Amino acid sequence: MKPEKYTIMFIPDDESGSKTYHLSRKAIRIGIYAGITAFLALGAFVYIYVPKVADYIRIKRQYDQFAAERLRVLELTRDLERLKQMDNLVRGSLGTKLDIDEKPLVTDTLTGATLDENTQLSYLDNIPSVAPIQGYITQRSRKQSLFIQKHHYGIDIVSREGEPILASASGVVVFSGWTYEFGNLIIIYHGDDYFTHYGHNQQNLKNPREIVTRGEIIGLVGSTGVSSGPHLHFEVWKEFVAVDPLIYFPEYRESDLTSSNG
Repeated sequence: MKPEKYTIMFIPDDESGSKTYHLSRKAIRIGIYAGITAFLALGAFVYIYVPKVADYIRIKRQYDQFAAERLRVLELTRDLERLKQMDNLVRGSLGTKLDIDEKPLVTDTLTGATLDENTQLSYLDNIPSVAPIQGYITQRSRKQSLFIQKHHYGIDIVSREGEPILASASGVVVFSGWTYEFGNLIIIYHGDDYFTHYGHNQQNLKNPREIVTRGEIIGLVGSTGVSSGPHLHFEVWKEFVAVDPLIYFPEYRESDLTSSNG
């Protein structure tokens, strides 16, 4: 004759506080069935959903890859548009011909302005050689890579708001106005395919087609456009290719606050 109940007793080593549980055959049978059902349900879940999770991970990885490639395409498109805009600015200010004499002089054939011998550029004057401001480098020039999502064509130099900004070389202002990213922006053409950009200015002190000399004040440090504080965004371009300004101004390395100092 099968017993109707089973007794389970838990006795600690010190024989104190023992516990006794009485289970009927029906409760044990229900517990076994419930365990088998749970095990089968877990097996079915693993069989059905684990492949779906693997597919989701694979699809998400492909999506992230496509998104990164699309972002790169958008960045390249943005860079191309920026080069086109720069070309249009130069052609609109200087005319369609950008021919330069053997000695890179800014003459009336380029600017439409009347220049005398005192306003012509020497070969040395058109090369960026005067630091636009004194300050600390908080961001350096960098190109887009696997770990860098966006180009940064120039350097950011932190300085006091209202500090005078100097033209790094002699030339002609081809753009002086507002842009969404850089706020008040000045672009100077120096001849020999040199351009310099000065962004986030509090105020632009020069107008398009004005001739500037090396070291002349062209604006004031500000925080206009997309900016987190007073600083100058400074770029150097040669033949429509961005060049690291630290190549021309190694003295800025001594005040470089970025992690890649030197």
